[in-house]
Amino acid sequence: MAYPIDPIYKLYNDGKTGQPTGIKTQIGDSEPYQCKCIPLDPANTDYQEYLEWVAAGNTPEEAD
Repeated sequence: MAYPIDPIYKLYNDGKTGQPTGIKTQIGDSEPYQCKCIPLDPANTDYQEYLEWVAAGNTPEEAD
């Protein structure tokens, strides 16, 4: 995952089931870029921000 890019979010899947289990996003804007993983948890504020981003018409990068 190369940053900074648009989209700024990338899905990731469970290695066994192939089902989405979270979202990766960049922390900060300087190299080396670091990522954080956001769980698919409606109570998580980062996940809520992600859902707002999607609702605004954006699309995350698909999982590998």
